[in-house]
Amino acid sequence: MKKQAIIALALGLGLAAASAAQPVLRDAPGRAPFEFGVFGGFSLSQIKGTTNYQDQWYYNLLSSVSEQTAIATNAKTGFGGGGSLAYYFSPNFGLQALFSYMKADVPNTAVSNFGWTWTDGSSYTNTGTWPGTGSFSSMPFSLDLVGKFGGGFFEAHFSAGVTMFVNTFEQNSFFGYGVTTIRQNADSTYTQYIDALQVGLQIPHGTLKRTAFGANFGAGFTFNISDMIGIRADARYYYCPEQVVTWNFLLGNYDGTFFGDIANEPFAEADVQLLQDLGKTFEMTVNPSFIQLSFGLVFRFGGNR
Repeated sequence: MKKQAIIALALGLGLAAASAAQPVLRDAPGRAPFEFGVFGGFSLSQIKGTTNYQDQWYYNLLSSVSEQTAIATNAKTGFGGGGSLAYYFSPNFGLQALFSYMKADVPNTAVSNFGWTWTDGSSYTNTGTWPGTGSFSSMPFSLDLVGKFGGGFFEAHFSAGVTMFVNTFEQNSFFGYGVTTIRQNADSTYTQYIDALQVGLQIPHGTLKRTAFGANFGAGFTFNISDMIGIRADARYYYCPEQVVTWNFLLGNYDGTFFGDIANEPFAEADVQLLQDLGKTFEMTVNPSFIQLSFGLVFRFGGNR
């Protein structure tokens, strides 16, 4: 019983000391007009899409060859942070300059379906699955109108405005390209071979337009520790217009994917030109928009109103 009384007395003294040390929280109109914030958190990129390629052809003993590749791209959760500086020209409304940064991995998976039929009627299929890599980063610079409501310990805030984005985007992947060759045997007969090459594709830095203009809007709340310091949570959507980008082919010599009969086969400018003549486009729609969920601190300065 004596131990419980000592604990209760200690807690009472602690609460009394905390109450005495707690800075006085005024209503919102009495606070300094400038706010500086720093924050960090999670970013949810909106990059998600598919690039599709397909072709059909025949040659000599091959009555039909079908090749298809689907490249599925999906961004992972990223991380980011930034800072803000706001000036309130009235107790509830002001202007805010906002800087953010985010970066996310954007992997992809290429699934290649390859099928062929010989003139004797026999048919075969094979499938290749190849993981690819990629990344996306964005630096938005925003100028917003901001409003806050409430007072004392808790405030809600809303803001929206124009944004300039500085973006970078990169992808590395593959597609299946069918090839065939005919070789003479020792007995003067001929054998025809077929396979698919795992040809590299790339969207290098600079393919996506680096600078773009859009908008942002967000909302959140602030828990005020004192008149000068608060803990802030914010959810914000950054809108950046979509762009269509084109994959680059990686020229070189490739081995067959499914069999060992075709090796060191060139994929050259003539093959690229053939695909272009056939109207085979390798494009991807990129949505640079993202959602950012952040937590941080806000500091007020500039003298009381």
